[in-house]
Amino acid sequence: MDVSIVVSLLPLFFLLHELEEIIMVRSWLDKNQAALRERFSNLGHIIVWMEQMTTRRFIVVAAEEFIIVSLCTLMCLYFGKIVVWYCCLAAFAIHLVVHFIQFVVWKGYIPAIFTTAFCLPYCFWAMIKTYSFFWLTR
Repeated sequence: MDVSIVVSLLPLFFLLHELEEIIMVRSWLDKNQAALRERFSNLGHIIVWMEQMTTRRFIVVAAEEFIIVSLCTLMCLYFGKIVVWYCCLAAFAIHLVVHFIQFVVWKGYIPAIFTTAFCLPYCFWAMIKTYSFFWLTR
């Protein structure tokens, strides 16, 4: 498969993942607020920060990140700057691994776990497909 197709898919996978988070996070937090505070009392400051995050703020943050991922993808496609794209891919993969760990620790649904299930394999696949290209362009 052409490397440009693999590279071009990153913004799509990123957007799908962010959409699941945008749609689900507020209602999930409202539903699980008490359990979060009880099970993770040592993370109170993070829970308070999450509770203060409105859907509108979340959308702004996700849009900003999407613009960055898209610009890095375009830089890679048009100028051959795969390093910037690879950094976005690695950051996205780490983000997804964190979601997977959250899912295991929570032992139930968390926002974004459905898209994590197919975005994370894409990340590993993309790393494998672009590995030789990455080293050839350094």
